[in-house]
Amino acid sequence: MRKKFCWLMIICLTVLMSSPASASLRAEELQLTCAFASMAAYSSDTGTMVRNELISRGWSVEAIEGYASKADAKAILIRRETPDGRLNILSICGTEDQKDAEIDLRVKLVPFDVEGGSIHQGFNDYTEVLMNSERFRKLIDEINFNGERLYLTGHSLGGAVAILTAARLIELGLSDRIEVMTFGAPAVGDKYFASYFEGRFKLTRLTVSGDPIKKSLKSLGYAHFGDAVKYIPAKTVEHFRHKMAVYLDCALRNYYDTAVNDDIVDSGSKIYVAPLRIVKGSFNADDEKYVLAIIRDVLSSRGVVFDSEASVSIDYKEHEEEFAEVEEEYLARARASGCDRVLVQSIESKRVREARTDIDRIVIERIICNLNGFPISMQTSSMNTKELTALEAILFAQLQASL
Repeated sequence: MRKKFCWLMIICLTVLMSSPASASLRAEELQLTCAFASMAAYSSDTGTMVRNELISRGWSVEAIEGYASKADAKAILIRRETPDGRLNILSICGTEDQKDAEIDLRVKLVPFDVEGGSIHQGFNDYTEVLMNSERFRKLIDEINFNGERLYLTGHSLGGAVAILTAARLIELGLSDRIEVMTFGAPAVGDKYFASYFEGRFKLTRLTVSGDPIKKSLKSLGYAHFGDAVKYIPAKTVEHFRHKMAVYLDCALRNYYDTAVNDDIVDSGSKIYVAPLRIVKGSFNADDEKYVLAIIRDVLSSRGVVFDSEASVSIDYKEHEEEFAEVEEEYLARARASGCDRVLVQSIESKRVREARTDIDRIVIERIICNLNGFPISMQTSSMNTKELTALEAILFAQLQASL
């Protein structure tokens, strides 16, 4: 029976973007992969968490940077060897400091070339600094020499630079090995530039309903090209629509909405997973299916046997008084499955006030018991929603935990 892996395992094992076989990759898997890569490019705590997790899963993560008076270019190169060749993803950082903001505001249109129309001056400055860096030039030499594919991605400013970088590389003859996926990126050039590059390389633009950035330059003569995919954010997501966290949340939901819902069974496992205990009132009813999917996906990659009952709802008092107790029926099922331990998990979302802003703290508690119901280990992990959505906080809190 086929196992469904968590997003990191998907990236590691099934995203074969460096070979022609990648053409069969589901669009939702590719979107999720690039969303995490775009988050990883930021120097925030969240970006650091994603990079560390990628490294723990066997990826190499390398900074590619270029510095000049007109721009400080920042990107990360994520690589992994696969049976079909090396997988290369270049993720360019979005706006995160004053110098980046000044680049965004440098909106004068400057010539791309004789035929290719005009482009955003600031985005072009950033692109030139990135492409003139020594490490970037070596990367392109490697891509050419090995005949590999290069995926370019990024959020906002990073997505705009990804498009212009691809355009420059196309002019250098790499048209058959370049693909771009952007998140909330503004247009980068006028209608002549858009017309010139339409169809010359694969460009997928992910946009969120309510994000004002995607149309921000239209009145100045800018035009989009490529394939547009529109996300509708969940009503429970309260963040500003342009944030990368909102795009990642949409990509997560989109992936789980289209994933194949196979049973997840690993007969060689020694840990039996009791139904997830969800504290009543913690999550919107429409979100509970995503909560459960994330929890189960992360656990499935670690080799466990799941109970046939996915989850149970408990009230707070019951959670406080009886969490350490494991029902005999689950112990019996664990024995029958050949397991020697039982994992019990509870999840709760608590509203807290921090810095005058209401946020939620996701708390996951877990106990591993022997087959007599005696606890042998206990662990708590948590994450807040100050910079993340609830689903992302659940994912990172669950990834913190260990078996």
